[in-house]
Amino acid sequence: MFSLEEDYWWYRALRRRIARALERAGALPSRGDASSRPPRCLDAGCGSGMVLASLMPRVRAFGLDASPEALALARSRDLTRLLRAGVEALPLKGDTFDIMISADVLYHRGVADDRAALREAGRCLRPGGVLVVNLPAFSWLRSSHDEAIHTARRYTAREVRAKLRAAGLRPLRVRYWNSLLFPLWALIRLMRRPGRQAGQDVPESDLAALPRWLNRTLEMLLALEEACDFIPWPAGLSILAVARKEEQGPREVGS
Repeated sequence: MFSLEEDYWWYRALRRRIARALERAGALPSRGDASSRPPRCLDAGCGSGMVLASLMPRVRAFGLDASPEALALARSRDLTRLLRAGVEALPLKGDTFDIMISADVLYHRGVADDRAALREAGRCLRPGGVLVVNLPAFSWLRSSHDEAIHTARRYTAREVRAKLRAAGLRPLRVRYWNSLLFPLWALIRLMRRPGRQAGQDVPESDLAALPRWLNRTLEMLLALEEACDFIPWPAGLSILAVARKEEQGPREVGS
């Protein structure tokens, strides 16, 4: 991941979507805006720190991860405010952060209780603070890739909304994405289901270096999809959810 994620098509699209979601929610100042103090942003499950690094200097970046290897890689990206801990019991004061991010963390088998993790996110957000969560979609898409990356659960948009509300957070936008590639990728995933070739199917991640032309083409397809963000895609390989900590808030959009 560390060697690929800076230029890999999917990671680049995810970082753009996270930044755009925060801008849309009014949580992230515009580029070059020096008139306001940067918001405090915690990436809970920061991995190698690429998402946080992409948001700097627009945020005051804080990272948390259970893996010492991940934190060492994050430090190599000049991130210094890092803490080793799990996401289900954050060793942090409540009402602390303006922004929290959880990018492909809650699905992992290392997170025993995703509901507890969302409650902790809500506890640590300031009133009015914004949470952005990215998650893999649809349990029927489980494949060898999921076995390789230790996937415990996949989600539907309806399920994500319910979990956010149960954690005391108000969903603002919960949308499927990576939808243009969904039919082809779904077919590939179904063909790679664990056990489909008994005794021969060794779990392998889909993440691999691609020819430059293919990487660029896939990124352009996702950029086209972003340009058509007004379309409420009925399905996708991932779910991006945005929620706010507040008692009263805007009506949910993008259902």
